[in-house]
Amino acid sequence: MKQTVILSEKDVSNITHQKNSLTRLVYEELIRRFMNEELVPGMLINRRLIAQELGVSVAPVLEALVQLQLEGFLESVPRKGTIVSPVKEKDALAQLLIRESFECTAAKLYCGKKVRAFYDEFSSYAKWMDDMAKNSQFMSLTFKKAEISLHASLVNLCGMPIFTREFIRSIRVGVFSNINRLSDRSFTERQNHAALIDKLTTDNPDEAMEAVRSHLWSGKPLFDERYKKAILGIQE
Repeated sequence: MKQTVILSEKDVSNITHQKNSLTRLVYEELIRRFMNEELVPGMLINRRLIAQELGVSVAPVLEALVQLQLEGFLESVPRKGTIVSPVKEKDALAQLLIRESFECTAAKLYCGKKVRAFYDEFSSYAKWMDDMAKNSQFMSLTFKKAEISLHASLVNLCGMPIFTREFIRSIRVGVFSNINRLSDRSFTERQNHAALIDKLTTDNPDEAMEAVRSHLWSGKPLFDERYKKAILGIQE
């Protein structure tokens, strides 16, 4: 059987959950709703309605909601209940910085030989994503899932399951935040994924790290260095 390096949606779920359970079922369905913008910032969460819709008791729904709150998707509001977390500029910036830390560290470890070993598969998948984006599908659920799968698959080349798991949890929140919507540039002005894969074939860790950093921040003019400091309240 041909070895595949791209993590499937099921692979991603298996990495973040150690076993099958009703809680996992509820969690993954809510993740899907976040990504598909069925659950949007500020929306009140009705745990009993969710349980009814999924045909489960309230207990696994509560467990899933606790996990999602810990991961930043939800927050509790006194005398109101649990709501979908609002997307604030500072939070969006924080998610990008966390993602940058994960991916730049990983790139220094996996670049070169490991990427070249699976180059055809990575390159084909990346080009498929770029085609979707050029056809204005980069905010679709399919593209969001592909974004998570591709970048998690690269990080997974490091061979550290815990590192991959925490990265997936982080990038899911970032993708949910739709931080690309804070950009006022078109997709064509962002660096595409196929070009990133090409650059990651280098054996130079610093070049690989810079390629990832440049890719992550491309098309996000609101988050240039000066604006980052303004968001954080740092005076020039």
